[in-house]
Amino acid sequence: ATQPANIKLTRSRHIGVMFAVRAARPVRAASARALLLAAILARATGHGAGVWRDPHHYRSDSSLAGLRFVSESPPHELNIVGTDDGTSWWALKGRCSGLGMRNITIDFSPKGGPSDATGRWAPGETITWPDGNMWALLAAPTRAFLLDAADDHTGVFFDPHHFKVGTFRGMRFIAEDPPHVLKMVGSDDGTFWFLEGFCTGPKMTSIHFDFSPKGGPKELVGKWAPSPARTITWPDGNVWSKAVPELQASFAVRHGGGTVPSRARVEPSPTHASGSLPLSLPVLVASVAMLALAVAVRRVIGSSSRGAAEARQTQLAECENFGPP
Repeated sequence: ATQPANIKLTRSRHIGVMFAVRAARPVRAASARALLLAAILARATGHGAGVWRDPHHYRSDSSLAGLRFVSESPPHELNIVGTDDGTSWWALKGRCSGLGMRNITIDFSPKGGPSDATGRWAPGETITWPDGNMWALLAAPTRAFLLDAADDHTGVFFDPHHFKVGTFRGMRFIAEDPPHVLKMVGSDDGTFWFLEGFCTGPKMTSIHFDFSPKGGPKELVGKWAPSPARTITWPDGNVWSKAVPELQASFAVRHGGGTVPSRARVEPSPTHASGSLPLSLPVLVASVAMLALAVAVRRVIGSSSRGAAEARQTQLAECENFGPP
């Protein structure tokens, strides 16, 4: 005896529904993992935080012009230190909001712009502004970072206690804006923080900063030494320099223990011939993970869909032969 046709159809539908539910599980799991990793990456780097290049002011990899250094500190509050010409530095404030904190609003009025310009942040990629300008994330320092030739207590400094070649670790970006008021964005471990201070004394050589947001003293006073030293020396003996520590040491050897000359010509090593220093692991993960996740999710969805279709055809074929021979 054969089974009634309606029994075959019922079993076929049941098997198909069960497999469809099972096939959907890895897709949902992959999507959940993608969202979780994206949230972790955004949390680790800060919403909109990082080093950005403004093409409206960018000149070349040999210049600091057009760079913007952004910190989310405290949460949802943005502080920006930047330069348009590579020598004069300014500071701005902003905030992040919206779903995923992807709306980046900055008060550009101190620079003559709008007070509430809102751009759209694409994590690890760009910030796009209403006028069409698009800031691109800088993954690693360029040759312009090797030596800040400006003889001033603003600009780029290197902290040898945290500096790591090929990354922004140990770098400090200082602006004096307004006069005698100092703003600093920096990084110790790949994330960016913000500090405030001021300068006093003859020729503004006493550099005061509140390090309490980083767990340090409320007021730490360093001493700015102009050219030829171009350093800030702190009470614990730590010396921030305007030249990469390795470059500073090499010049010290070649010039009999002296510091880097203010007009010294920077010659990047062969590993830096491309114009950019090697990528750091945290930045590499942050910039590549999103693309890798997208590819992985597509593969999972594609393989699950193909597997579901093949298995369904197999089950339907088996249902056709359902029942005793």
